[in-house]
Formats: sequence, C-alpha cells, structure tokens
Amino acid sequence: MTIKNQVALVTGGGGGLGLAIAEALAAAGAAVAVLDVTQEKADTAVKHLSGLTCGRLAAIEVNVADPDSVASAFLKIDGQFSQIDILVNCAGVREVKTIYDLEPKEWQRVININLCGSFYCAREAALRMRKSGGGSIINITSVAGIMGITHRPAYTASKHGLIGLTKNLACDLAADGIRVNAVAPGTIRTPLTEGYYSDSNFVEGLKEVVPLGAGGDPQDVADAVVYLCSRQAKFITGIVLPVDGGWASSKSYTVGKGASPYTSASNQT
Repeated sequence: MTIKNQVALVTGGGGGLGLAIAEALAAAGAAVAVLDVTQEKADTAVKHLSGLTCGRLAAIEVNVADPDSVASAFLKIDGQFSQIDILVNCAGVREVKTIYDLEPKEWQRVININLCGSFYCAREAALRMRKSGGGSIINITSVAGIMGITHRPAYTASKHGLIGLTKNLACDLAADGIRVNAVAPGTIRTPLTEGYYSDSNFVEGLKEVVPLGAGGDPQDVADAVVYLCSRQAKFITGIVLPVDGGWASSKSYTVGKGASPYTSASNQT
C-alpha cells in the first residue's frame, strides 16, 4: 500500500499515536505535515521523521480548538504544499473523572479539542480537497466512541460525536471525491498510557475483555490509517474500524474487581 506523492496532515503528530501515524504515512511515500499544539513538539517530530525519510516534511503549530488558529495553520500549509490529499485528525485529550467531579470548563475543553477541533480541521481540508479532486479524512476516535467507558463522560461523548461526524461527512463529501472514515483504537501502549501498565489490576482487567491481549502497538493503528488512505480502500467510506484486539466485539469495559479508576495527565497529543 503506497500513497506516493500525496500530502498528508496529521494533527497531534508530535508524539504517541500521531507520531506513529506520521511515520507510517511518510514510509508509504507521502509528504507529511505534522501539526501540534506547540511549535517545539512539531519541530521535534519532524526532526525525528527526517532521519527516516527523504520526503518533504513540515512542522506547524496549531490549537485545534481555536478555529482561527486552524485557519492560520492551513494557510501556512498552502504556502508549503500545492494540495492536501490526506488529513488525520489525531489531536485529542481525555479526562478521568465522574460527572460529579468534572467541571464544566473541563468538559468544554475535551469537547472543543476532540470534536470541535476535528470539525474545524476537516472543514479546512475538505475545502481544499474539493478543489483538487478529492482526498481522504481519517478521524481517530476510540472504543469509547462505540461503547460506554467508565469515568470519562467528556471523552466518551466526544468520541461518540466524532463517529457521528465521520458518518455525516462521508455522506456529504462523497460527491466531491472525499472519503471519510474513522479508526477506533482500544488500549494502545503509548507514553500517555504507559502508567496504566504498571497496575496489575488494569492489565488483568484488560485480559478479561480483550480477546487478543492486554494492549496494542501504535503501529497497529498507523497501519490501519495507511490502509484507509490508500487506493486499496477506494470504495470504503463512512466506516469505523476498531483496532482493539476484539475488545468492542467482546464485553463492556472492566478493570478488574475492586480496581479504582485510573488517572492520567490530559495533554493535547
């Protein structure tokens, strides 16, 4: 599967899943623009990628929750590339709280980044893809968009909303040659989730519900994204592809008997 000579944008490309996706797209032959919340994170990612590919790269700072920042970032991309063929909306945050503890401003932050940010970026990309004859938009959602995940009301709501947005855009943009799909990771071992794996209750809980084991690799998600962007998927739009080891097809979420909710820093990635 190659996407040679295409231009791919990855939001949240500065680390974790976003960086793995950027690597895979570059390896498949695409020019890659890494977008992240700080210029430093984007620059560091591009420096890393430059050691892996001789393709064209760009580092762009963007706050996806701010439509003006998104519009400005896309104007910068226009100045460096002639077109946009692929957009991967990977920037996201999560909270680990109950509705009793979650402040309205925390709720709004998660929704603004995960859902509104994906809409703002998809809109800017679609305007350009329509002019150039089409493209592919991939939204990184979650198994939390397929089923309920405890202690994450804003994250779960945002990811369910992102699946709805994916299906709507797949219908609305097909006439312009733009395919829109979503990838729904389960628990993937990244720097953001690494702390979970030191908790034996968490690992044992995952083993109870994930047929293929307790955690996937970022490359698993990246490979799914490359496939959905490629010519091999030219008749696929509007789907949600779980990359979760069978979790969503098995049972609901658990973290083992008596286990407490897990906390983790919420960073735009």
